[in-house]
Amino acid sequence: MGLSASPTLAFVTLGCPKNTVDSEAMLGLLVRDGFRTVGSADGADVAVVNTCAFLQSAVRESKDVIAGLAEARRAGRLKGLIVTGCLAQRAGATLLDEFPEVDAVLGTGRWAQVASAARHVLEGGARIASTDQAGGAIAAFDPDQPRALSTPRHLAYLKISEGCDHRCTFCIIPRLRGDQTSRALEDLVAEASRLATLGVRELNLIGQDTTAWGGDLPGRPDLADLLDALDRVEGLEWIRVHYTYPREWSDRLIETWARARRVVPYVDMPLQHIAPDMLRRMARGMTGRDTRALVRRIKAGIPRVAFRTNFIVGFPGETEAEFEELTRYVEDEGFDALVVFAYEREPGTPGADMTPRVPVAVRRHRRAALLALQQRLSAARLRARIGERMRVIVDGPAGRGQWACRAAGQAWDVDGGVVVEGENLVPGTLVDVRVTGSAAYDWFARVEPADERTLVLLKGTC
Repeated sequence: MGLSASPTLAFVTLGCPKNTVDSEAMLGLLVRDGFRTVGSADGADVAVVNTCAFLQSAVRESKDVIAGLAEARRAGRLKGLIVTGCLAQRAGATLLDEFPEVDAVLGTGRWAQVASAARHVLEGGARIASTDQAGGAIAAFDPDQPRALSTPRHLAYLKISEGCDHRCTFCIIPRLRGDQTSRALEDLVAEASRLATLGVRELNLIGQDTTAWGGDLPGRPDLADLLDALDRVEGLEWIRVHYTYPREWSDRLIETWARARRVVPYVDMPLQHIAPDMLRRMARGMTGRDTRALVRRIKAGIPRVAFRTNFIVGFPGETEAEFEELTRYVEDEGFDALVVFAYEREPGTPGADMTPRVPVAVRRHRRAALLALQQRLSAARLRARIGERMRVIVDGPAGRGQWACRAAGQAWDVDGGVVVEGENLVPGTLVDVRVTGSAAYDWFARVEPADERTLVLLKGTC
């Protein structure tokens, strides 16, 4: 039986927004090659799963999804199965042994081969595993290449770099994504401009370490240069930067951030810990004193900045006193958004062999305690803003005359939001609202009366 001119495709994405961008690019390539997307793998010609392997829990989730698709393949409800992403890079050809139903494994540097691999699979070709990075993950990005955006129409991610030059002892990412490779400034501006013409109003910059962008390019431009250039792209209203690394921040970057019209006052900087010995064992390249000073400089230099961070508790050797120091820091410094990971031992990282190990139950208890503290702090912080006026972006309807919105200090899909009462709001527009209530992580608000409301697209002030 011959291959259909428009074979059907089911696509599953796991993991972080960096994976989301890769998936959008792969979908663009597959659709351009004639594939037609469907919502379920049952009855599809081919399924692609873009996996995550950042933590062992992510590895288990990825393998569970592969196993479910393998069952459909075995039962004849699916003709081909392709595994891409970080688990494909980490496990390589062993996935072909573990899952006989998998037809192709494409690593992080080979995802641009997905369309040819899918055709190869459906034409009965031999099983393949291609995991050589060789800069392919960045080389495959073309600013004019079609992307099948999976985000709301008014926002998109822009991957500015791939890989990481840091060697944090808990992290497997450099082994999966390679060393830092930056995309050229002109390519990023071209893609941002194209996205703006498609209706994107909020651009989210991502990479393993966005603050290291440009250090490997001719002339060594830096993130401040990139923000200056993107700030001039017409049509964009909000530019948000994720995954900054503390060691790479500079006073010039702070000044640029504060001055730019479109760059929102929002800093996403995983700090991981504050106790000096923990930072040293994690190989973060920053002392506790330097970390505290940097956070203070950023808060002083960027007016009304919202600060999001990550911490790891239960890393090998973490004492009760060090955890208490971290707890005091969270309480004293105050963060707008906080993610806490209970350390997971990752084979292939230096941390995996470190001792003494903190019992799993203690790790989980510390995580729960820190999150409970953050919940109380966040609730008090949001409650203090009741009655204020703020500008929000409209994401979409939330039912019964309510709309899902966000202030500039809230990132899509990872932070809290603002539930707004109003009529006929338009996704992607900015609107002024008055805060009427709050919860632990969300505000409630109403649209200002018509004579006060402002629907013009301006940079947010919250």
